Amino acid sequence: MSPASSRPPADLVQPFEALPWLQPHWQRLWDAHRNGRLGHALLLTGPPGIGKRHFADQFAAALMCDKPGANGQPCAVCADCTLFASGNHPDLTHLEPDPESKSGEIRVDAVRELCSRQALTASRGPRAVLRIAPADAMNPFAANSLLKTLEEPADSTLLMLVAEHPSRLPATVLSRCQRLTMLPPDADSAAAWLSDRLGDRKFDLGLLLRLAHGAPLRAQVLADTQWLKQREESFRRFQAITEGREDPLGVAGAWQQMEATLVLEWLASWVSDLLRIGCDRHVGYLNNPDWRSELSVMAERLVPAATHRYLQQLLRARALATSSVNKLLLFESLLVRWARLATGAH
Repeated sequence: MSPASSRPPADLVQPFEALPWLQPHWQRLWDAHRNGRLGHALLLTGPPGIGKRHFADQFAAALMCDKPGANGQPCAVCADCTLFASGNHPDLTHLEPDPESKSGEIRVDAVRELCSRQALTASRGPRAVLRIAPADAMNPFAANSLLKTLEEPADSTLLMLVAEHPSRLPATVLSRCQRLTMLPPDADSAAAWLSDRLGDRKFDLGLLLRLAHGAPLRAQVLADTQWLKQREESFRRFQAITEGREDPLGVAGAWQQMEATLVLEWLASWVSDLLRIGCDRHVGYLNNPDWRSELSVMAERLVPAATHRYLQQLLRARALATSSVNKLLLFESLLVRWARLATGAH
């Protein structure tokens, strides 16, 4: 089983495509730019899968475009837009965690290089754009290194920080950024957009959006990957552990091939649903409505207080999942404890 990721790929939408649910933010920023009120640092926050990174890059393209439209949309045909679409525009720089790093952090050396005099100087137009995503992946030393640039900004540079967990950033960094909090669209708008993307392929749009927490781009990813199949297989093994039909150590060994944050997200969603059903068998909202009947049977085995403590353990483990934790030992510990809970041992 190959690992799956819940993060939308960078090429999920076209380079200059406008995402309708983010247009109010776009208009606000473009008006600020036209009126000379655009700050030197923007912080884009919101849940995964709603298009924050795409929005940041598209706005960078608009700032570099020779002939943007009345609402700021890039023309898509000028030399700067052509460079941007090819991923080679010299005035747009991306900083992301090193894919070879097990910690998933953005380190201080990378921030120092990003904020060097050369990177802060535009080579083609009036402005250079530096995008840091996820900005909350900066370790404390890296964030403090960025602070000097935020305190003494260059007029020709726009910093765009993208974060799903802005509370992890130092208050000194937060206070120096103009913040835009982005939210998913309403359910009907999201379903209409997703339906257009999926074409003739048959999916339960409501379920896809529920599993994606309402985020359209993430829902599109779920329809385009092995995610749904892996979710099904993983839940069936979780169910088998609950019923005493499968060894938790064997399941842990299989799950270590998958992304830890993804598995822990699934586990937390299943246990949360079990607690909801334990309180009200006919509860309206479930993270996994397609498994209501199976979850209802499983919930009968559980003691709510002990299950709630287990959920807290899962949430703590999820916070550590991006570190160099030993996935096998982590999954073994969690699944052995779950098997004990399911048999009434607390």
